[in-house]
Amino acid sequence: MPRKTGALAAAALTMSLAVTACTSASSTGTSGQGSGASAQAAGHSTGITIGFANPQGTQPVLQAFQQALTAAAKRKGDKVIALNAALSVNKQVSDIQTLISDKVNVIVVFPLAGPALVPVLHQAQQAGIKLIGYNAIIPAGKPVTSAAPFSTDLDQGIILKGARDAASYVDQALHGRGNVVGINIAAPVPSLDALAANYKADVTHGHPGVHWLATLPDQTDSLAGGQTAMQNAITRYHGKINAVMAYTDEAAIGAAHALAQAGIHGTVLIGQQGNQDGINAMRAGLIQGDINNQPWRQALYALAMATDLAAGKKVPPLVEFPSVFITKANISSYVPWSTAISEISDGKMSLSVSY
Repeated sequence: MPRKTGALAAAALTMSLAVTACTSASSTGTSGQGSGASAQAAGHSTGITIGFANPQGTQPVLQAFQQALTAAAKRKGDKVIALNAALSVNKQVSDIQTLISDKVNVIVVFPLAGPALVPVLHQAQQAGIKLIGYNAIIPAGKPVTSAAPFSTDLDQGIILKGARDAASYVDQALHGRGNVVGINIAAPVPSLDALAANYKADVTHGHPGVHWLATLPDQTDSLAGGQTAMQNAITRYHGKINAVMAYTDEAAIGAAHALAQAGIHGTVLIGQQGNQDGINAMRAGLIQGDINNQPWRQALYALAMATDLAAGKKVPPLVEFPSVFITKANISSYVPWSTAISEISDGKMSLSVSY
């Protein structure tokens, strides 16, 4: 059975907020990426310690973020302490308490819950620790004035732009007509719920011939879970499914396997993460589109934000990361996460960002 690699994009605080930060950047390095992260990531040592409250350390997108953050910090003489909550809210609370005891300067929190974390976040604030939310705010199109209880929030860019890009691709592929299903994690994760809701809203908006049949639950957050969800949908909807918009690459690949086993061909499949599994699946023709959120670049953004906060500089309440939608048309520009992390570690990548 395939390994469990579906991604938890993040449980968010119950806010409905929007992007105000506007980033622009330039870069050099062998990766060829034209925009990206922080000048501070390659700059002089600030000697800060950054804590990362990782909600699920086995998830590829979060593993890549953690590895890139650790590598970039090490290059400039900073330190990262990363703790894995393993999808336990109580463990994440305990992890943040540990980071407070370790007297870190900044904590990056990818929250598994909203209200349950507020007391410990306030403890961190009282200890003089700056807090960076990571998908802690749900962007919704209105100006953000505060990220409280966080100092700022780094948004992965999947809820608004990512969902729109994916929906536009599906609508064009279906020529404005067809049945669409979504696949989402079965756990109550606000940011993933928002992604699934925007999939539905964006793909049907202005296209009366496109019908959203259902959002299917992936009970195990895995390729196998996506496959089971799709098998159930094939039975329920008699195989009349023209597109699938999944919350992870693995769920999309699982759905592709289920469709193939049922002898159903021509269905448009969308993944989210842009990990190597998803890119390989696209090259093999299993999926057609993938929202690449480039966690290694997100890590460099986070390092820039942490450096500025620790130095007492102002950071916007919300910084939206620019995700990239990958298809066969632009797959040649894809940079493997492992390659990017290696270049960050070796110092070959030099990136800068302004908020």
